[in-house]
Amino acid sequence: MRPLGFPIAAVLRHRLVQTGLGLAVGGALLWFAFARIDTGDLLRRLAQVQIAWLLLALACYWVALAIRSWRWRIILSPVSRLTFFQVYHGLVVGYAANNVLPARLGELVRADYLGRRNGISRLSVVGTIVVERLFDVVVFIGFIVAGIAGLHGRPNSKIPEILHAVELVALACVLLGLVLFGLLRFRHKKLPASLSFLENPIRSLTAGLHLISGLQEVVMLIAATAVVWTADSTSTWLLCRAMDVNPSFMDLLLIMGMSCGAALIPAAPANAGALQAALQLAFILLGFGEAAGNQLGFELALLVQGCFVGTCTVAGALLYFVSSVGQTTRRASSRSS
Repeated sequence: MRPLGFPIAAVLRHRLVQTGLGLAVGGALLWFAFARIDTGDLLRRLAQVQIAWLLLALACYWVALAIRSWRWRIILSPVSRLTFFQVYHGLVVGYAANNVLPARLGELVRADYLGRRNGISRLSVVGTIVVERLFDVVVFIGFIVAGIAGLHGRPNSKIPEILHAVELVALACVLLGLVLFGLLRFRHKKLPASLSFLENPIRSLTAGLHLISGLQEVVMLIAATAVVWTADSTSTWLLCRAMDVNPSFMDLLLIMGMSCGAALIPAAPANAGALQAALQLAFILLGFGEAAGNQLGFELALLVQGCFVGTCTVAGALLYFVSSVGQTTRRASSRSS
């Protein structure tokens, strides 16, 4: 007999339900964020954005994507030796899918796309994405903690509420680490007969997780992650400069931490709503006042979504289209010959 909770779990796992929940969460947050701004003032500020800083931010963002591809290539190396451009291609297409699909479903598209194009197990690619995201989450927690530390002594900063969220995320990271360790421990052990059907999927998944078991590889990944997030943070600082805002180093860490936290919410495409609400909260905590903080947070979110998310989505869609046309042409040529 199936347990009583089985039907509920099956429904929650359904992609349509996940998509609906993501759109609902994103829509609610977007409405909440939009209701707290002055539309006329927002349009006026957007018209005054400094284009030179904006272009620098955009260039820095694409450099950051290239560095992310280099890091992912390192993570993928135990699974398959791919060229930088093969990995870069897969990462941009995957990020573009993440921007248009709710609930972070683009990560599955990235694994499927790279695996299908290069003959790699999709589960192994998923394992490498888990490693990549694990390192990013550690950085995100560091950003939040450092940003909160910089808020000490500021009145009405609401630090306790934020610390509760940090504790929950930290606990989740510890649990994820234990799960990954367990998978690595099972890698060379035969499962009981009743679970034998899981052996091949676990073997493929842990092949992607193998990198975290070596100290040298971990050190290399830590260094690569530091470079990735330096470039990402610089691109966000440049966007702030385009808005005529010059955040301090500690302020920037809080802004980055809050924006990364928003990305963890399985919300609407382009993280619409969640990013606006998170950045509004960040600027309010930084002492800009409720009215100014809401305006600045919404403006920065729009610039991130328009410049970074928009250009990545267009580039990823073009790469996917060109790749699909090329595959169709090759199939047609092979049939005719």
